[in-house]
Amino acid sequence: PTKINERNTFESVHPQSSSHIIIKHTTPVVPVLLSLQILRREPEETRERYCHALPTLFVPWRSVHDLCAMNQTWFEAFEIRKPLISSSSLKIIENIQLLYECKHDRDEQLHQVLGEAQNDSKIDPILIPNCSEED
Repeated sequence: PTKINERNTFESVHPQSSSHIIIKHTTPVVPVLLSLQILRREPEETRERYCHALPTLFVPWRSVHDLCAMNQTWFEAFEIRKPLISSSSLKIIENIQLLYECKHDRDEQLHQVLGEAQNDSKIDPILIPNCSEED
């Protein structure tokens, strides 16, 4: 027998409550961000945006107040709601951070190799890309 997906209705005040429902996926999916990028957690200047993006994706919510109270920073709100994030979602978040670290290490290694190549008189300078040029 085919398993019926869990179905939920919108609250009555929602503009699409009479015409739409929410159907839960039977297989796990990972949302794709179109306009918002999950930033690295380390830099202080991006911490609030990081703590805003993650609960939006991984904590159940209906309004912004479910994610962050008026008197809270996004960092404070994220720390309070972090226990609501499943272990599999925490693994996804950790993998995002590992991806950033790998990209950072790759970029550092590339700059090192290019720097060494520019100092190597045996390599024709025309074959070495100029790192200062924009793509």
